[in-house]
Amino acid sequence: MVLPRFVRPKEGDSGSSPNLYVANCGPAVGLSFDAIASVFSSFGEVKGVHAADESGARVIVSFLQPSSAHSAFNALNGRPCPQLGGRTLHIRHSVLQPPSSRIDDSVPVSLNAPDLNIPGLYLFHDFISAVEEEELLQAVDAGTWKSLSKRRVQHYGYEFCYDTRNVDAKRHLGELPSFVSFILQKVSLLKDIPEKSDLDQLTIYSLDLGGR
Repeated sequence: MVLPRFVRPKEGDSGSSPNLYVANCGPAVGLSFDAIASVFSSFGEVKGVHAADESGARVIVSFLQPSSAHSAFNALNGRPCPQLGGRTLHIRHSVLQPPSSRIDDSVPVSLNAPDLNIPGLYLFHDFISAVEEEELLQAVDAGTWKSLSKRRVQHYGYEFCYDTRNVDAKRHLGELPSFVSFILQKVSLLKDIPEKSDLDQLTIYSLDLGGR
């Protein structure tokens, strides 16, 4: 089954979307689509609830009216929901991604680092949980973005220079952000990465398509 893809609306267009992306919510955390629909329907007619991806911990709630989505967002985002087991919902407005702007699914994807043959690259599946992922996204969204051509970036530790494809080692920006502390802790426990003590630079990259 191919799931529809949703992205963030462009700045200023949030109020025009009847769809909400809701994280920490779904069958994987013990919440049925019917139970979710029942809670959100108190804000207006719900057209449907379906999985946002294959994790089972994120859903798309589609309302009939954008105003209903806006009301639900204001009431539920970042707050524990007693009707859904007290779970704190992480919500953002979403719009259906047009087919013409979707990534070609026929592009091959490597699932193992050795397949790429890139020295120093390590790949660990499910290294963070769905909840940790959403918390990271929330923290990143609260940061300051630097806008470049068709993309946005955040630099920590050292700035990556796109002209030289390297960093300026003489210009230290400061310590890595606190929101990655738990990742650094996890990395420190890995036995197969010899460069663990050298983790002092982070670049966060987002295509400027209204999503992350």
